[in-house]
Amino acid sequence: MSRNEANIRPSAGALGWKMATAVLAVLLAASLLIQVFGSRAGDSEAVAVVNGVEITKDDLYDAWMSRGGADALDELIREEVIRQGIAEAGTSASDGEVQARMEKYAEPYGSMEAFLDELAFYGYAEEEIRKQLAKQISIEKIVGTDVEVTDEEIAEYFELYRTSFDRPETVRASHILVETREEAESLLARLEAGEDFALLAAEYSLDEATRGFGGDVGVFARGEMEERFEEAAFGLAVGGTAIAETGYGFHVVRVTDKTPARKATLESARGEIAAYLKEQKVADRVDAWIAAREAEAEIVKLAE
Repeated sequence: MSRNEANIRPSAGALGWKMATAVLAVLLAASLLIQVFGSRAGDSEAVAVVNGVEITKDDLYDAWMSRGGADALDELIREEVIRQGIAEAGTSASDGEVQARMEKYAEPYGSMEAFLDELAFYGYAEEEIRKQLAKQISIEKIVGTDVEVTDEEIAEYFELYRTSFDRPETVRASHILVETREEAESLLARLEAGEDFALLAAEYSLDEATRGFGGDVGVFARGEMEERFEEAAFGLAVGGTAIAETGYGFHVVRVTDKTPARKATLESARGEIAAYLKEQKVADRVDAWIAAREAEAEIVKLAE
């Protein structure tokens, strides 16, 4: 049972992953189009001109156009507008700034590995995400991030989404996956005799994704795992070990940590809400900057 197969993803928190602001969504969509269309250089015919800069088409682009390409062209134009605006402003993002932003977005997932797994699940490569984050940071330097979030705004948001800030009971567990109950019982006996769980997981577990990490499957709440695995984990005390049978086989499960459920208060949620509302206000500034740049640009569409 791998992390993905088990649908084990560390809790992303009440607000979840907020990377997909309006500007980043635009940048990702445009980058995908450019990546695909740019892979073919057989046709240099211009389909649009932005401030004198041509956007060309190729055979694959024609295929996209035949399936509603007006939107695709608009995205390409917007990407060129953004590129020119950043170049004129002379802003840029350092590798350190991009890494810090990556780490910020990865934090709710528990690790960079889990975050990148999530990106890969939706078809985004790490390199492309880093490029788009560099653009986002560059635009933020143009529009400024000195926004104010008031106590009233924070309180209003909390009242609207109070229950989403509550935290369910969670468990962190490790497992050793084997084919038969006999193997599981043998391993359980060895553990009870004092052998090291991580070493046994590395040697015997069939789960290639977790055995190199001592069998650790991460933190999960109820409803995120197969039912019998979950029942075993939540029924154990920290340090306890049991056998659970699922569709993957037999698991020797050990609980390594537990966190009780918690009802949120305004004070406990204040920091998270303030950060989110600030991010949204900055995104609004970025949206306005892009809209203004598009309105000012001399855009000629040569293909519809």
